[in-house]
Amino acid sequence: MGIVVERPLLRRFLLRGGRRLLYGRRKTGKTFYARHVLRDYAYFIVRPGGVIYDPLEDEELSTGAFLRVCRAGDRVILDEFHRAERRLFDAVQAGVCAENLVFITSTLHLHRSLVEPPGAPLKGLFAERRVGLLSPVELLAHPWPEPGDWRSFVELLTLYQEPSVIGWSLEDVVAAGREYARSLVGEVLTEEDHAYTARYDAVLEAIAAGHERAGEIANYLYAHGLLEKPSTGAVTKYLLEMTRMGLLESLEVWGKRRRRVYRHASPLTDLVYYLDARYGFYDLPLPEARALKAAEQRLPVLVERFVERLLADARGLRPVRILDPEVDVALVEHRRLRLVAEVKWTRGRLGRRELERIEARLLSLPAEERLLVVPDASQLAAETGLRVLDARGLVEEARAALRRWEEGGVLE
Repeated sequence: MGIVVERPLLRRFLLRGGRRLLYGRRKTGKTFYARHVLRDYAYFIVRPGGVIYDPLEDEELSTGAFLRVCRAGDRVILDEFHRAERRLFDAVQAGVCAENLVFITSTLHLHRSLVEPPGAPLKGLFAERRVGLLSPVELLAHPWPEPGDWRSFVELLTLYQEPSVIGWSLEDVVAAGREYARSLVGEVLTEEDHAYTARYDAVLEAIAAGHERAGEIANYLYAHGLLEKPSTGAVTKYLLEMTRMGLLESLEVWGKRRRRVYRHASPLTDLVYYLDARYGFYDLPLPEARALKAAEQRLPVLVERFVERLLADARGLRPVRILDPEVDVALVEHRRLRLVAEVKWTRGRLGRRELERIEARLLSLPAEERLLVVPDASQLAAETGLRVLDARGLVEEARAALRRWEEGGVLE
């Protein structure tokens, strides 16, 4: 990866010293960023079966040999530590290994079993941090070259939340994303000891197709012959598992605490599964021009979520879903509605009547802040009482939030 997007909160965590543990879904940049920040640390990775590999020396170490290295050295990174023999964890608990020690894992269920239950071998020994996708704050605040097309620039940053595709064009994402997305899902399920079955695939496809509630997803699977009856309970376990794994995220429906909606956590998997649900992307590869046009139709939805995450991260608020009236972005603090926003990510102009409809919808909600987000403020054909944020304004929001993060004005 040639472009390094800085992650100030993660950098601060890594530089604090002591025993630190990073965990999270595969391909979120945990190992890359840890090695980027901690350049003077010796790096090792545990291979399946428990053998520890030293890539610098290109040699394999037994657990005993690694512990001797640990005793002699003070700065060590151990990747995929959950694969190691149990006696390594006993040695860490006994204080054998270095105090400046970083453990990294791409599993959530095994990680929890080692650090959470009473008597867990690593319980209380590490400061922990979950590493997710890149934040819109981090992406927008990065010193990119001045874009010629701000709308397309923000759309690409939306996809760059997946660190592995940074630097790709939209054409690259559409051409290579099909296999990349399915491989990613398969790797995540494998790490969590789950077989990649047709039901997992269908749940992801149903959500990308717009079926966001458990009942709707169950009906989709039933219609495709994957359930004997359209039972919500039959899909709930899949939704909970994939949310825990970081493949999905769930949002509370505002005013209905027991109702939730689901969506892809990754813009890349959302885009690819949307293309598959809509056009049979996996079975009948589309001509490149048609696939690109279809992807462009999905991007405004992904930008809505990108803006939502930007504003939530920048203000320390929690996203919820409002269904009546339906709005693009709704953020709360505890139970209080703090911000609502409409995202009109188009190239056309917004006329007076449309602006009035947007104003009326947002003003009907008891929010403290109301925003209209567009690619360029010059698209507005009339004045509005809403605060307008365009692409340049999103960058300023991100830079202001990043300054607060760097000054320590956020809770980690």
